[in-house]
Amino acid sequence: MEEKPYIYENEWFEETNVLRKIKGYLEKEGWNIQKSNEDKTQKGEDIRASKNGKTLVMEVKGYPSDKYVKTTANHKAGEKKPTKPELQARHWFAEALFELEIRKSKEPNIKIALGLPLMKRYQNLLNEVEYVKDQLGITCYFTDENGKVSVIKLGSGGDGYSE
Repeated sequence: MEEKPYIYENEWFEETNVLRKIKGYLEKEGWNIQKSNEDKTQKGEDIRASKNGKTLVMEVKGYPSDKYVKTTANHKAGEKKPTKPELQARHWFAEALFELEIRKSKEPNIKIALGLPLMKRYQNLLNEVEYVKDQLGITCYFTDENGKVSVIKLGSGGDGYSE
């Protein structure tokens, strides 16, 4: 029997799947989705939503696979990668955090959020950036393997904002 090829897009923690789950949650919570970027190759905010006169801008990240996701000259999709997902996750997390800092600098009145799969690595990274998350007032939307979304408010960012 032929082995099925590995398809990263089928993983629950893949970025587009995480974005769709969080977008659905926001809609149920009464947010008007103005932008939802499901194309990972496009730059810019992943979700922009509004509710009660507030604007929310979110950067969404998936979790890296421990396998190659595409066949290359040297590797086949599904083969184990030497790079640990935890290291790549740190880079993705840092990129998302930096993008939110830039957005907040350009639009000080927006509310900013991270959208992430519920993975221990991301939870640990959030604990390591206490000062930044408290100063910026970041909200984190985590989705788990079953699609349940949990919301964690991180600091007030000086405005006491809450949903």
